[in-house]
Amino acid sequence: MREHTEHTSQTGNSPGTAAEVDPGTALLLQAATALEEHVETAASTLVRRALAIRQHPDLQELARLTDMLLTHCASLAVGVENIPAEKLPQRGAGALRDWARLQEDGPADGPLGPWSYARQLALVARNMLQALQAHRDTIMARDTHIGRPNLPPAPSSR
Repeated sequence: MREHTEHTSQTGNSPGTAAEVDPGTALLLQAATALEEHVETAASTLVRRALAIRQHPDLQELARLTDMLLTHCASLAVGVENIPAEKLPQRGAGALRDWARLQEDGPADGPLGPWSYARQLALVARNMLQALQAHRDTIMARDTHIGRPNLPPAPSSR
């Protein structure tokens, strides 16, 4: 995640320490997170559906499933690629490697090739989702003091 220094003001206590985050920026970050979570929930549901297939599915259904998995993998890969290399979980690096291989190889020949391909795409998407969630959890834990970085978290209203 990039720091937007133009949306923060500096404190006199520590040089380079942000004191406040512009409320507009904070709202945009919250909205973006909500959208990401919606897309990730849809991808997760699709992954579970794909991994639950135990019998050879209808070819039309398998084609639709594969197409949706390819779309989700492509969008999730963009998110995983944007995680800084030093913070990228091993699972994310492996998922990107597998995604590149699956794109290059495509489905194998034979009666189980398309089914196996969809299953491998689902596993890659699941690993990307887990890497993104782990990264988001790290960011959210670090950013619990947004708007109050030099102060303890505000008491919750719960």
